[in-house]
Amino acid sequence: MTLEEKIIAALEQAKIGYEVVEHEPVYTNPAMAEALGVSEAETVKSLVLKTKEGRMIVLVLPGNKKVDWKKAAAGAKTKKVSFAKPEEVSGAVGCEVGCVPPFGHLTSIPIYMDPDLTQKDFIYFNPGVHDKSFKIKAWDLKKICKPAFVKM
Repeated sequence: MTLEEKIIAALEQAKIGYEVVEHEPVYTNPAMAEALGVSEAETVKSLVLKTKEGRMIVLVLPGNKKVDWKKAAAGAKTKKVSFAKPEEVSGAVGCEVGCVPPFGHLTSIPIYMDPDLTQKDFIYFNPGVHDKSFKIKAWDLKKICKPAFVKM
């Protein structure tokens, strides 16, 4: 089962409505927002980080926000977090950097989310591929991710 199929199965099992939007391959949130005709704040940025202790986490935030490294570390209850290496990302979540989804990963990685994402009507995220985005209600993202919240 592909990562995209896992995400569809998770959405359907949770009875969450979704729309699949196909577009040209995108590798950044500004490009994704442009391709979809939405604001960058409506796109989801899912970053795979590594804690000082070597644990992997996924930080999920609006596409227009940057990582506050101190807040991310504090939220994950560690002294320091940094970007995971591309090969670590691929092994941990089942796709390459730039299209990491906010849930549905191959392993159960803890998810930390900026609560601002739940304030939108709809949000858009990549399902592990660069040429598709899924549109769901923002509140449903919280429901399916079951994240710890970290304000960025």
